[in-house]
Amino acid sequence: MPPPLQRFGAPNSLASHYQQYSTHSQSHTAGLPPPSLSNPPFMNANSMSNPFAVNGNALSLSTGFGAAGLNMPGGTGLASQAAQMSFAGANIQQSHNGMGESGSRTSNKGRIREVWKGNLHEEMAILRQLVDKYPYIAMDTEFPGLVARPMGAFRGKSDYHYQCLRCNVDLLKIIQLGITLFSEEGEAPPATSQSSDSGIEVNIPNSRKYGNGPVQLPCTWQFNFKFSSKEDMYSEVSIEALRQAGVDFQSLDREGIDPFDFGALLISSGLVCDEEVRWISFHGGYDFGYLTKLLICKPLPDDEVEFDMLMKKFFPSIYDIKYLMKHAIKQHTMGQLTPLDSGSAEVLAKFEQKSGLENIAETFKIKRQGAAHQAGSDCLLTGKVFFKMKEKIFNGEISDDHLGKVWGLGFPEHNAPPQHNTPQHYHQQENSTPNQNGNSFSNGTPSTPNSTNVNLVTTPAHNNGGIGPLTPGGGGGVFGSFQFGKQ
Repeated sequence: MPPPLQRFGAPNSLASHYQQYSTHSQSHTAGLPPPSLSNPPFMNANSMSNPFAVNGNALSLSTGFGAAGLNMPGGTGLASQAAQMSFAGANIQQSHNGMGESGSRTSNKGRIREVWKGNLHEEMAILRQLVDKYPYIAMDTEFPGLVARPMGAFRGKSDYHYQCLRCNVDLLKIIQLGITLFSEEGEAPPATSQSSDSGIEVNIPNSRKYGNGPVQLPCTWQFNFKFSSKEDMYSEVSIEALRQAGVDFQSLDREGIDPFDFGALLISSGLVCDEEVRWISFHGGYDFGYLTKLLICKPLPDDEVEFDMLMKKFFPSIYDIKYLMKHAIKQHTMGQLTPLDSGSAEVLAKFEQKSGLENIAETFKIKRQGAAHQAGSDCLLTGKVFFKMKEKIFNGEISDDHLGKVWGLGFPEHNAPPQHNTPQHYHQQENSTPNQNGNSFSNGTPSTPNSTNVNLVTTPAHNNGGIGPLTPGGGGGVFGSFQFGKQ
């Protein structure tokens, strides 16, 4: 059951969140310098690297961990070759498992910081303080694909696509959210900065104690949400693609973030409900569908117009790269837009043939950081493409007239009569619903974890009467109470 909405009514201060939630016991000291000590014999690199390290100093043995150090006549017991090989093997295994010195899941991949439930509050506190200086937020989500298609009567193509979005977002859970911060000029936060320069307060509860030393800052945060491949619904093809991309589903199940906890922190973070904060997406309909669901803690509205109004309350300023590129192509064809150079005109021509984010990045010669089809890497690439597109295609300025126009969320056809069957464009590539990273999902009926096909869902009736049934989820329907793996 979603928590009551009044949990989001907390004042806009960090302290209220730490009073609202219990303190995590997990330490957040990975990557920090050790405290200053008087060099006792047991404190050195070997003794502290992990509990399996073979080091005589840890036992205050002056001659190490050999037979002489243990006062043994020969290599037996802990001094034997077999025992030391076992210790070394455990050391290697621990390193391969990605465990840091403190065993924390907090880690950086380049400048992409992994966020789990153990460091959620700390990283949200950092974001809260950086967003004023870096108000452009590139965003991407990873989610479990599509498991349902709506059938029934629709007002038009736009309504059909929204109902498809709504029924899948209501049924499924977000897996990852990536956000990257940029300044208005397209600059990311510096990799290393003095705490006073970066604007980070050093006296935040549960945060790293930076003091006056250098602060290691990411530019991208990858939030990993709780997800169980045994209990939660998903498209098998999509989950396998995420596994191939390196998503750790065992860790998601154990250490993933509770989406309601994240929503409570996001609502008062300063990242939403602010016209000065510009969100950047690529084919972002599903991305903003999942984010809106996180913030309202209930199924999406059944009416497309109502959803559009709700989304824009939380995200009043959105740039969508795919929409902007389509608009630029149209303007260029009409002679109303002149790209900066011939290479930029080539980008527009290629985009008509291949309209994926990766294709634009390659044409702009932008190098990806991190693994493709993970939210952190994808949102970082999204932000870089946006600012390069702004410079090369729009000559450095994009009109505010384009704010709030998201590819994947059509413009409602208010006066269009209902259509009483699934639109003909169901199988067309351009109008097909995206999976991760804006790629089109143009297969037949998707499958659930048991590898069997799911029957197409009949969408329940709109509350305003007579337009066909509403998407399942929340209040019933074909899949309303579905829980895979449970009786």
